[in-house]
Amino acid sequence: MRVLIVGDVHGQHRELAGALRQAQADFRIEAAIQVGDFGFYPNLLGAAHGMGVRFPVPLHVIDGNHEDHAWLRRALVKGAARSWARERNLHYQPRPSVAQLGASKVGFLGGALHVDRPQKHNWLSGSPNYISQRNREQAVALFNRERPELIVTHSCPARIGLGLKSSPEMRLGVAEHITAAGFDPGPANDCGEIELSRLWVELAYQPRAWVFGHFHRAHEAMIEGTRFVGVSDELVALTRRLAIWDTEEKKLLLCPADPSG
Repeated sequence: MRVLIVGDVHGQHRELAGALRQAQADFRIEAAIQVGDFGFYPNLLGAAHGMGVRFPVPLHVIDGNHEDHAWLRRALVKGAARSWARERNLHYQPRPSVAQLGASKVGFLGGALHVDRPQKHNWLSGSPNYISQRNREQAVALFNRERPELIVTHSCPARIGLGLKSSPEMRLGVAEHITAAGFDPGPANDCGEIELSRLWVELAYQPRAWVFGHFHRAHEAMIEGTRFVGVSDELVALTRRLAIWDTEEKKLLLCPADPSG
């Protein structure tokens, strides 16, 4: 079974459905994963509903930092996940969760810090945009028990040698919205989420692969036997590479979007 992994879409749901149909035709994918910043806002999902968007393969989605987390939590409490799965083939993966896709277990943990706006803490509702200590502790317990071969997060661990460099235009926002708010974004040349760094350290095993988005650009690194891959936000460019997880071989494939090229 082949599972396509796509980056941030920010409400481009119709375009995403088209990209999945193309990958289904070209690469015979049977499912897909979206790495957060999907566009969980009532107006965006309402627009997708109005256009009759239904994903052609089961689409497993985590939340990113750019979502309406308070609304998302209320919608889930009211049972929206069941209707999304039935009507849109959209499967929300809560923080944290593990899903069986083909012969592979996949671990999911959404959320990330804001760079361009103040953090939304939502202490009463329990739905901040960023990964809380409790989220991370639950993920450690779940992942060490289930041992998923693939882990999917919105952002990546900081300070472990991935070498993800922050964009110069974002550094003022990092200083104002992350560092000044008491969070650690990691160094400018190895940035990410400290709670994910702690998750990495506390895992009792090394997953085969760890895929993330958030930075809107492709990136790759090998750390202690785990292949870390950042996926870009491109949906239609023929020059992009597709990240496809083979559930039987338990291997991440990076393929040209245009197989004829």
